[in-house]
Amino acid sequence: MAFGIPDNPNPAPNYMETVVFANPLNLDADDSNAFYSLITGDTTLNLLNTRIGATYLIQLDMDGTGGHTITLGSLFRGVLTGTYSIDTVADAVNLITIFVAKAGYIIYSINNTTISETTTTTTT
Repeated sequence: MAFGIPDNPNPAPNYMETVVFANPLNLDADDSNAFYSLITGDTTLNLLNTRIGATYLIQLDMDGTGGHTITLGSLFRGVLTGTYSIDTVADAVNLITIFVAKAGYIIYSINNTTISETTTTTTT
């Protein structure tokens, strides 16, 4: 009897798949485990074809205008408190980490970062 690690049915890619903004924004887990999209309007986010035990990463960047609403599809379930918010300010970066624990449920958490330029003024 041979022992070993079975093939991962959904291995992590060496890149993030860039998905053009749409409403709804449908991401297909058959294409990748990592996704990136620049958000330029209101949308509903869906992650399709997930696999139990798989992990996924979604990076959603707000455009320079910001203020766009992102609604999570009905399968998303937040870790711990059950709710997380997506930062909608201009140039915000939202990282959604996902673990699929059971069929029909996408367990997620969100980390938000706002990118801003720092300028230094020197007086002489």
